[in-house]
Amino acid sequence: MITGNESLLFDPRFMDPQAEPFGLYWCKDAEDMQAVGVNAVCKALLTPWRELTEWAEFIGRYPYIIVAVPPGPVRDEIASELQARFPLPVLIPGRDAFHGCASALELRDNYGLSAIDQLVMDAEELPSPGLLNVAEIDCDRDTNTKRTSSGLALLDREIGGFAPGELSVWTGRRGEGKSTLLGQILLDAINQGRRVCAYSGELPAKQFKRFIRQQAAGYLHVTKREDPLTGKSFFLVNDDVKVPIDRWFDGTLFLTDIRDKAAHDEETILRLFEGANHRYGCDTFLVDNIMTAQLRGEAEQGYYRAQSAFAGRLADFCKRLGVHVHLVAHPRKTEGKRPLETDDVGGSGDITNRANNVFKVERAPEEKVQELGYSSLLTILKNREFGARGKVKLEFNEPSRRLFQKDGSPAKQYGWERSVT
Repeated sequence: MITGNESLLFDPRFMDPQAEPFGLYWCKDAEDMQAVGVNAVCKALLTPWRELTEWAEFIGRYPYIIVAVPPGPVRDEIASELQARFPLPVLIPGRDAFHGCASALELRDNYGLSAIDQLVMDAEELPSPGLLNVAEIDCDRDTNTKRTSSGLALLDREIGGFAPGELSVWTGRRGEGKSTLLGQILLDAINQGRRVCAYSGELPAKQFKRFIRQQAAGYLHVTKREDPLTGKSFFLVNDDVKVPIDRWFDGTLFLTDIRDKAAHDEETILRLFEGANHRYGCDTFLVDNIMTAQLRGEAEQGYYRAQSAFAGRLADFCKRLGVHVHLVAHPRKTEGKRPLETDDVGGSGDITNRANNVFKVERAPEEKVQELGYSSLLTILKNREFGARGKVKLEFNEPSRRLFQKDGSPAKQYGWERSVT
């Protein structure tokens, strides 16, 4: 006599949580259920798993569920669905408990009821999904994880470099030097053997390359020129170093193509980043900046909530692939001239809540550079790992477009230069 309202099938004559074996045997089909006998159930073939939640009270009378199904995809699916729906321990029989049989019925016919009883004796409990046994967590390996240096010794001393699996948010008012500093950070990552992929929402590809190539070249390998029409002075990279720099960039620096129709869509950015990781091994990424991205759900959630959701997706991307993402997020307008805080980033504190690090870049007013003794100031607004809140004073070298520590030097050699000397 099989009953169960056509969703969960069982024979009520053999259902008793007090009878040995005490657990609930979950079988593949009705034939196996009848072969097991006592406390055996199965899902009706056409019943969706979601409909079985109505049986939660009935199933909860048993101390555990054992999946009485041979190893394979069917058993894995059943175990996964049961764990997702019922807060009971889920057990699976040992590797050899079925003796190669394809079903519980075949096991009973070939080895007798004692083999069915033995299923629970050899079973092991699956870990509870979503819960971790702290004693089993290996936290020592992470402390030895290779971090990426920023290239600024004082910053690295404060935060320990950029760790895999983390999101760093960079803020500051427009034109304060965020993109300039991040260009150097990308170059330093390449210098350490990292592969880099950037989304630059405002700079066309040629302009991006001119900008970062000048930083890579350094002041010793550029020549000052003057526009005869306007009198504007600028610096051009010398021809003799362009090829070595390109060789250095080759296969290590990638840029998303903003000419594509969907280039600014957040789905496209994430898809290209993931492809750059899988195909080219990129592990350092830049989104410059979040305001140029087309965010999903913006119409329904509002602009700032959509920004926060995108930052959350970037944080998940970092953790899942063990990479580091640098995200540029401009602050909202603040009253008067008070200093920017984390809650000002993107209009709310949501973006910075998602981040592991938050940095602010400020340019000193020209008339105060002499008095202050620096041209830019880098402030650590947040550092989740060490709680660092330091400041780094920076100076700017125009020919190389490099920011460097006060009292330091912009004369840093990158890998391309070492290969030609």
